[in-house]
Amino acid sequence: MMNIKRTCGMLFFFLCLLFSAGMADSLEEYERKIQKSTERLKELDRQISGLRSEVKKYQQQEKGLISELDNTERQISLTSDKIRVQQRELALRREKQARLKRDHQRAQANGEELLERYEKRVQRAYKLRPARQWDLFVDAASPREFYYRVKYISAINRADRDLYHNIRENIAFIDRRRRQIEAEAAGIGKNVRELEQEQAALETLKKAQKKQYDKIHSDKELLAEQIEEKERSKKEIQNIIQKTQEDKKDYLARLEAERKKREISERPFADKKGKLPWPARGRITGSFGTQRHPVLGTVTENSGIDIETAGSAAVRAVSDGMVVTVTWLRGFGNTIIVIHDNSYYTVYSHVEDIRVVEDEYVDSGQQLAVAGNDSATGKPLLHFELWNGQEKLDPGHWLQK
Repeated sequence: MMNIKRTCGMLFFFLCLLFSAGMADSLEEYERKIQKSTERLKELDRQISGLRSEVKKYQQQEKGLISELDNTERQISLTSDKIRVQQRELALRREKQARLKRDHQRAQANGEELLERYEKRVQRAYKLRPARQWDLFVDAASPREFYYRVKYISAINRADRDLYHNIRENIAFIDRRRRQIEAEAAGIGKNVRELEQEQAALETLKKAQKKQYDKIHSDKELLAEQIEEKERSKKEIQNIIQKTQEDKKDYLARLEAERKKREISERPFADKKGKLPWPARGRITGSFGTQRHPVLGTVTENSGIDIETAGSAAVRAVSDGMVVTVTWLRGFGNTIIVIHDNSYYTVYSHVEDIRVVEDEYVDSGQQLAVAGNDSATGKPLLHFELWNGQEKLDPGHWLQK
């Protein structure tokens, strides 16, 4: 009698633990991540919509092609981010659907086992029908035996009721999971269609970018204007670093606090000269220092190095530090600036799929973003700079050989 009661109780506990607790928490986590992706997609849509509304304004200007190209490049960057978010959401939905299906199959298997047990209980109950139960009470040899027989019958009845309720709950659970699987299938279908639309939009933007770039490079005046825009962005990087110097103590205090929390002991940044890991795998296509423009013949200065990568290579922090800014600059695209100990800064430009935010601690080797495509060559490229206060340093002297 006690074995029957214990078996039903344990079975009910197992079902609650497996489906209600463990699986529910996991599914809630999937839903939280999907919701976060949806919010990010809405924000990207808002930014892309704002950029699209500016296009006509640039087209009405005589020399609006530079701004139009900038606008297109920003749309390409945001659309690429949107595609990556959609791909992650699609993967999450497929994982969630697979989990729901496994959950559904387990519940069906448990349902069959429960029904089989219930069938056996009905057969036993028939043999121990009310008339026979009364005989058991009459035949009791003593009040004590009568008492235990009453408890025995009551326990059997409770076990029957519990098993019946478990069966009903399992059937309801199976029905819920079936509806969730259908809803997830609809969500996956919607994701796939939207992803295909964005990929088509990205290809259209890249074709527009190529035409705009070709027009600019066939017009020396526009080309000179583009170079001037980039020179202004160089000064903006310098201004950001200069402004950050004013808050340097706060950044470095937080950096030290994060190191203590993680029990990290870092060598001074100055001691890492010639030993820093590369921010991305690739080859240097643009060296530090003065450069002569191949078309205009004008001399410009490269504040860092340009690293051509294979595919959308991971861009990683060369040392631990605090992110001081994440911004977009003409000629440099998305840009991340990190402060390290003392007054050392690293700059990562022309990146996409940014993984960090301002005021965030980053560990050495942590992925910050991926290298974005260069509008001139169409190949992935990272622009990397290294500063000590207001002094530009040649990264080539600091990276591992």
